[in-house]
Amino acid sequence: MTVAKPLAVVVAGGALGAYARFGLSELFPGIWTIAVVNVLGSLLLGVVVTVLGTDRLWRLFLGTGILGGFTTFSTFAVDAVESSPLVGVLYVVGTLVPALLAARAGMAIGESMQTRRGAR
Repeated sequence: MTVAKPLAVVVAGGALGAYARFGLSELFPGIWTIAVVNVLGSLLLGVVVTVLGTDRLWRLFLGTGILGGFTTFSTFAVDAVESSPLVGVLYVVGTLVPALLAARAGMAIGESMQTRRGAR
């Protein structure tokens, strides 16, 4: 497979994910919107990697593309640094811990979906 097709699916997915994040940030301005976006993205990525397995193009489109464009570590880092020390610490802990838990929950959901699919 050439690089053109994988690159195209990542670019298309990234545009959709970034557009969704931008829209939410416009509707609900503030650092906590980015926290929710990152936690939700972690949950969904957990599902995606578990359900899709080794399907490269779908993982690139949904995981690297859409969810990579939707979530944002760089904005998270800048928001944390620009906040007051107390808010920054609360923001970091209030994003990272739920995001890790959400990723694991997403993987459990994906495993459950796989089990149900295999039972049919």
